[in-house]
Amino acid sequence: LQALREEHGDLLVFLPGSGDIHRAKELLEDANVNAVVYSLYGDLPPNEQQRALLPDSSGRRKIVLSTSIAETSLTIQGVRVVIDSGYSRIPSFDPSSGLTRLETVQSSKDTADQRAGRAGRTEPGVCYRLWPESTLHHLNPQRIPEILQADLSPLMLELAGWGNNHPDELHWITPPPAGAIQQARILLEELGALHENKITKEGKALLELPTHPRIAHLLIRGKVIGQAAVACDVAALLEEKDPLRNEAGTDLMLRMEMLIRWRNRERINADKNILERIDRISLQWRKFFGCKPLHEFPDLYTVGELVAAAYPERIAKKENQDGRYRLANGKSARLPPHDPLQDAEWVVISQMDAGIKEGKIFLATAFDPAEMIRTINPTENIGWNYATNAIVARKEWRIGKLITKEEPLKNPDSALVATAVADFIRKEGLYLFERTIASEQLQARIASIAKWNTDSTWPDMTDDGLMNSLATWAQPFLGSIRKKEDLKKLDLHDMIISRLNWSEQEQLNQLAPEKIEVPSGSMISIEYSQDGQLPILPVRLQEVFGWKETPRINKGKTPLVMHLLSPGFKPVQVTKDLHSFWENTYHEVRKELRLRYPKHSWPEDPWTATAVRGAVRKKT
Repeated sequence: LQALREEHGDLLVFLPGSGDIHRAKELLEDANVNAVVYSLYGDLPPNEQQRALLPDSSGRRKIVLSTSIAETSLTIQGVRVVIDSGYSRIPSFDPSSGLTRLETVQSSKDTADQRAGRAGRTEPGVCYRLWPESTLHHLNPQRIPEILQADLSPLMLELAGWGNNHPDELHWITPPPAGAIQQARILLEELGALHENKITKEGKALLELPTHPRIAHLLIRGKVIGQAAVACDVAALLEEKDPLRNEAGTDLMLRMEMLIRWRNRERINADKNILERIDRISLQWRKFFGCKPLHEFPDLYTVGELVAAAYPERIAKKENQDGRYRLANGKSARLPPHDPLQDAEWVVISQMDAGIKEGKIFLATAFDPAEMIRTINPTENIGWNYATNAIVARKEWRIGKLITKEEPLKNPDSALVATAVADFIRKEGLYLFERTIASEQLQARIASIAKWNTDSTWPDMTDDGLMNSLATWAQPFLGSIRKKEDLKKLDLHDMIISRLNWSEQEQLNQLAPEKIEVPSGSMISIEYSQDGQLPILPVRLQEVFGWKETPRINKGKTPLVMHLLSPGFKPVQVTKDLHSFWENTYHEVRKELRLRYPKHSWPEDPWTATAVRGAVRKKT
C-alpha cells in the first residue's frame, strides 16, 4: 500500500510460495486497492501466467504476486517497483522422508540483487526490501547449488535411461558429490530400477511417471496388485504435509482414514486445506491410472505393502517393548512413547530422522512380511557362535539385514564352515590348537632358514605369519570343525608342513634338520628359535668324543651352539667352537667330573676316544 502511494508504475512482489500469494491477494482485495492483482507461480495454467506478464487490458496498475519464477527468465512489462519478502522456497532433500520437499529459507545476497534488478528492466525503478538493511551483510553471498544437497536418485535414473553409466564423464557446472551418487545407485538397485548400474525394465517404467522413483515404485506396485486407487492416496499422503497434529501419533493409516472421511464429507479433526491438496494430488494420479476415488478404508497391510515399495530399506522389526525397531538397513529407530503403533511386530517407516545412536519415527504403518517372504530366496548363514563356542548353520529368509524366518542347516558347506572357523581363530589366536614341541620347532626351523637366507622365498611361519595366512595352511583342515574343542584334535605340525611342497620339505630337512647324528650314534634333536638365532644342540659330552669340529647346518653356513652336558644332563659348557673346547677346557672339566661320575668314560685324549651313550661297563 505504501509503494502504491509513493511510486508510479506496476509492482512485482516476491513471496516464498503459492500459499503466501493466495493470502496476500485476499488481503489486497479486501483493502480494495486501486490496482488489479495477479498471481504468478509454476502451477498456474499457462493462460493465467500470460495475463500476469502482459500490461492490463484496461490500463490499470498491476500488482503481480510471484514466486522466484519471476527472478530471471521472465520480463513483466510495466514493472517499475519490486517488493522483496526476503524469503525463497527451494527444493531440499529431506532425509526423514527420503523425498525432496520445498523449504522456505532466507534468500541469499545474489538472489536479493537479482530480484532488485527486476525493478530496472525498462526504466529506473525502486526496490522495497522487507528486512533491516543491517542484515544484508549477514546473508549468504550465493545460494548453494541444488546438486550439492539434493537427492540424486531421480537424476541417476534419468542418466541411466539415456544410457549413461558414468556421470563423471559429463561436463557439470557443479559436479555431483560422489557419495550422493553412490547413495542414489544403492536406492535405485533396491527399487529394482538399476542392475550393475544399467537401467532395468522396472527402471524404465519408473521413468514414465513424473515423480520421485520411490513414489513411482509405490504407484506401479499398486497397479500390479490391483490397488491403484489406494496407491494414489498413499502417494499423495507421502508427498504432502501431514494433515494431523503431532500428538495424533505416527500411524499413516490414521491419515488414510481422515482423507477418506473428508472425501465422504464426514466430520473430521484435521487440516482440511492440506487434505484438499492431498486429494488434488491423488486425483492427478487417479487420472493417470484411470481409477476412481477410494471411499472405503483400505486393508491395513495393503497400505504397508505399498509404503514398503517406496521405502524397502525402512521395513523394520520390533526389538523390544520400548518401541525400538531394527530397520532392514541395519539402523535402529524408536517410536514416541505410548504410540499406538507399538503393538505392531513389523512396521515400514515413511518419515524418520537419523538421530545419533537411533532415529526417531514420525510416520509409519504396520507391515506383514509374509507376502515378501514368499518371494525371497533363502541364504545359508554359517558362522561362529561366540556364546556357545560352536558353529551355527542355518537357512535364513532375510529382508535386508532382518531375519524373517530361519531353520537349521543339516549339511553345511564345508568351505563356509572353514571360513567361519578361520575367522574365529583370527579373533582368538593360535592357542586354540594343541601346540606341541614338534609344531613349534617346525615353525622355528622354517623361520630360521628364511632369516639365514634373505634372498629365499620361504613362507612366513612365525606366529604372526601363520595368523596372516590361515586361509592357506589351516582352512583346508577346518571344514569338519563344529566346536572349539575340535581344534585341539588337529595335528598342527601336519597342517603347517602341508603348506610346503615336496621339494621344500626336502630342502627343509637338508638346511635345518630336525635331528643330527652324533658320534655315539644317537640322533639328537636340534633346538631352533623363531627369531633366527643360532640353533642349539644339547648333548652329553661322552657322545661327541672324536668330533673334532663344531657341526654345521644350512649348507655349512650356520654353526650349532653346543650345550655340552654331564652324564646327569647338567650343563658343563656352552660353545660353538668344539675344537677349542677339546684343546683348552676339556681337561679342567674332566678333572672335576670324573670324581662325580666315576662310572663314565673320561679319556685323556677326547680326539681319538670312542663316543659312548652311557656308563662304561667294567670287564669281568
